[in-house]
Amino acid sequence: MQYNIYLAGVGGQGVVRLSEIIARYAMEKGKRVKFYKEIGLAQRGGPVHCEVRIGDVFGPRIPPLSSNIMVIMELSEVLKALELIKPKGVVILNKKKVYPIDMMAHPERYPKQEEIIKLLNDAKAEIIWIDAEKIALEVGLPIAENNVLLGALSSISSFDKECILNVLRKSIPREIDKNIAAFNKGYEVVNPIR
Repeated sequence: MQYNIYLAGVGGQGVVRLSEIIARYAMEKGKRVKFYKEIGLAQRGGPVHCEVRIGDVFGPRIPPLSSNIMVIMELSEVLKALELIKPKGVVILNKKKVYPIDMMAHPERYPKQEEIIKLLNDAKAEIIWIDAEKIALEVGLPIAENNVLLGALSSISSFDKECILNVLRKSIPREIDKNIAAFNKGYEVVNPIR
C-alpha cells in the first residue's frame, strides 16, 4: 500500500515544515517514507512544493494520477499539479491568494476561483475549502496556517491524532499551545464533512 501527499504554496507559508512533520510522523509509525522538496526563490515568496510518499514506494516523486491528498496553501499553486491528483483524491484548498510579483500590477490575471474549481471537478477531485488564515488569526498566531491545514489533513486521513500531535510538539520550537490550537481548529473544521 502507498499514500502520496502533495503540498504546495509559496515561500514563508511553512510548506516545507508541514511536509517534514508528515514525513516524521510516518517514520514514527514505522512506515517507509520518501520525501522530495522543490523551492523556487522561496524566501522571496516564490513557489514551493513538497511530495511525501508513504509505504511501498520506490522514488520520491509522485507519478501522474497518484496523489491521494493535496494540501494547497496558495490557491493558484494547485494549477501546477493537476496531473498528479488521483481521481477521487482529496484537495485541501486554502482560500489564500498570494499574487506573484508580475500579477501585482494586474491582479485580474490571477486565475478565477470558478476556473480552478472547474479544473478540479474535471480531474474528479474532492475539494475541501479552508480559510486557514482566518483560523490562524482566531487562535492568535498568524503564521500557524500550515498547522491548521495539518489538522485538516489529519482529520481526513488515517493519521493517529495523538502521534501527529506529539511530532508537532517536537517540531515547533515555540508557541506550542497556539500551534496545537490551530491544528485542533483545522481538525474540527473538516470533521463534520467526512
